[in-house]
Amino acid sequence: MARRREYWLQLENQLWDASPWGVDRVAGKTMARRPDGMFRGASEEVLRIRRYEENWSTPAGLAVNPWDLAEPDNGEFPGAVLTAKVADEIVVHFRNMDQRKDVDDQQRIHSLHAHGAQRVPRYDGAYPLSPPDLEQGGRHGDRVAPGDSFTYRWTCPQRAAAGAWLFHDGSLAGSQSTGLGAFGVLLIRSPGEVEPDLPVAAIRRAGDSMTSFSSVPRPPRQGEYVLVFHRLPGVGLCLNGRQALGNTPTLVAGMGTRMRVHCLNATPEPLTVHIHGHRWERGAAYVDAELLPAGGGTTLSILSGSSENGGGIGEWVIEGTIAGESVHGSLLVTVGGVVELASG
Repeated sequence: MARRREYWLQLENQLWDASPWGVDRVAGKTMARRPDGMFRGASEEVLRIRRYEENWSTPAGLAVNPWDLAEPDNGEFPGAVLTAKVADEIVVHFRNMDQRKDVDDQQRIHSLHAHGAQRVPRYDGAYPLSPPDLEQGGRHGDRVAPGDSFTYRWTCPQRAAAGAWLFHDGSLAGSQSTGLGAFGVLLIRSPGEVEPDLPVAAIRRAGDSMTSFSSVPRPPRQGEYVLVFHRLPGVGLCLNGRQALGNTPTLVAGMGTRMRVHCLNATPEPLTVHIHGHRWERGAAYVDAELLPAGGGTTLSILSGSSENGGGIGEWVIEGTIAGESVHGSLLVTVGGVVELASG
């Protein structure tokens, strides 16, 4: 049955540490904290599209990946993850709260442009083609000024809309803003698609480190994971806003977990995704790597530990590569409980 899904999003600027836990498991060392208090800070403020409760009352505080052992507590980078089902209407109230002081005024004007969903031109958010919306006082959805807001209406009436899609800034300065993190993810589920399981307890406990976990919950039977590959200034290629194993996503699954791994490329270049030890079906064959075009996304359907899809108990590298530059996360297949992870 079709539903109306309503979301409240706010674009904000902030300082960002791409290695918030200060460890590098590949090198087997702890990073030195810089004078600014960060371990690997972006060279300029990032832009974050954050999800809020109704009327922007309070931040929603939702995790991008509830089954990520390394996701920082402030979550939601890259951007908010919005969910809908085929036939739903999606209403997005967007507010621009870009308060950067050291940039041109034009660079503080933003919009939302969604891939995958259908809409009329005034809700497309692509500068300069969005006509004024007379129902919103003649405002344009492709140029939302700081402190202003705009409501977008998207639909997904056809099965072709099902999948993982990016939404991002489509304003005049949209390319630069997207490169600073002004994007999010739209997950459109097929009719009858099973909802993912959530952890029944905290995935990390007080006293845990990024290599030692005292009580990891029992892994999900149905697992959903979001991986966005992108760049940040002064940092380089990132995975969900982070860099260096021990900071990047460490995704938890179990033997027999039915995984939907949504992979998206928010860079302007083609990118290859490879999950070590695993395969997934593409047409009449199985593959173990996926080429994502700029702005593209795909969903990998994997039954963990099966003879067709591979894997099994242990930790497996997730790798994204662009022209020789790579970023790594990991997929941890476990039974839960006490977990010790390797370090170089």
